[in-house]
Amino acid sequence: MECDKKYITIQQLEQHNKPGDLWVSINGKVYNVSDWSKYHPGGETPLLNLAGKDVTDAFTAYHPATAWQYLNKFFTGYRLKDYKVSEVSKDYRNLIHEFTKVGMFENKGHTAVFTLTSVAAMFGFVFYGVLCCNSLWVHLCSAMVLVMAWIQSAYIGHDSGHYIVMSGHGWNKLVQLITGNCLTGNCLTGISIAWWKWTHNAHHIACNSLDCDPDLQHIPVFAVSSWLFNSVQDRTLNIMGIIVFWTWFPLLVSWLPNWSHRVMFVLTSFVVTSIQHVQFCLNHFSANVYVGPPNGNDWFEKQTNGTLDISCSPWMDWFFGGLQFQLEHHLFPRLPRCHLRQVAPLVKDLCNKHNLPYKSLSFWEANELTIRTLKMAAMEARDVNNSGVSKNFLWEAVTIHG
Repeated sequence: MECDKKYITIQQLEQHNKPGDLWVSINGKVYNVSDWSKYHPGGETPLLNLAGKDVTDAFTAYHPATAWQYLNKFFTGYRLKDYKVSEVSKDYRNLIHEFTKVGMFENKGHTAVFTLTSVAAMFGFVFYGVLCCNSLWVHLCSAMVLVMAWIQSAYIGHDSGHYIVMSGHGWNKLVQLITGNCLTGNCLTGISIAWWKWTHNAHHIACNSLDCDPDLQHIPVFAVSSWLFNSVQDRTLNIMGIIVFWTWFPLLVSWLPNWSHRVMFVLTSFVVTSIQHVQFCLNHFSANVYVGPPNGNDWFEKQTNGTLDISCSPWMDWFFGGLQFQLEHHLFPRLPRCHLRQVAPLVKDLCNKHNLPYKSLSFWEANELTIRTLKMAAMEARDVNNSGVSKNFLWEAVTIHG
């Protein structure tokens, strides 16, 4: 009966937002996830960032329908008083319902097969060029092809990290370990797929938050505490994957005939890899930023404000790996990339309906905007240095983490 239900206010919910005391609301029901946070597959950081808030949209975006059955064991017995759903959230949840009904989340398409086949062919070319040819130009071409294989592997690694490549959980994890540790250029910096997933989930939840989005916190040291190593799932498998990479790549380079070829091969691979780093920067660097943790009840708005799409022809989708539809991916992280172009017009219509930004620029326009944003930040830094007064969030992005 309604009179038997217990209620708490939003203000009371907000008090439970500290480690060891993490409460969240989903569809108006309040859950205590304090103990579960250590075992959360998406890492503890998303729960820390969203604790004390209604997280219905974020939970729906990241979890399949089968996950809802596990919520009851965390139920506190309380419901959120005056729980309301915004018109934006209603439309957003309707979209997810429609995509689920037609099987979009389950239909993975053939992207993984095509990509892995092309990666295998590229690696075949690279090994043939290095082992069987002595020409410097062939070796330089092999280095460039190797990077393209790394980039495509990274895209598959990204998709498998969202479990949208294979139907089974185990198969997705296998793809993660192969593409995320053994093949991709990211492993040149010693980053495992598990570490990437841990930070990437936090990025999705707190998109462009200067405090909470790790993709905006470019400190020069990747791991500043040994706690980070203990927090990584499948640590042994990830370390083994990195060892595999650091075994085959140096051996491949050592097969080149002399040191000049080796140095030019490695430098070429580093330079060409910068293409992907540029792609990653375009989607968020020039978008709006904010200070503080995200609010669970404005999930859709935060994603639209902090994200930029890159417009391109369908035949260039392989080059961007689906990340050109960055907003669509952020709104529907469980949606396989083969459907992103199809749902983009629906997202644009929803943004127009609620007067929210839908930013889509060409590759060159996005580069121009990013450079202009960085220039404005530099000018802001100069002005602050002269006046001692910060004027906007651009300078906050530089100084907020000291």
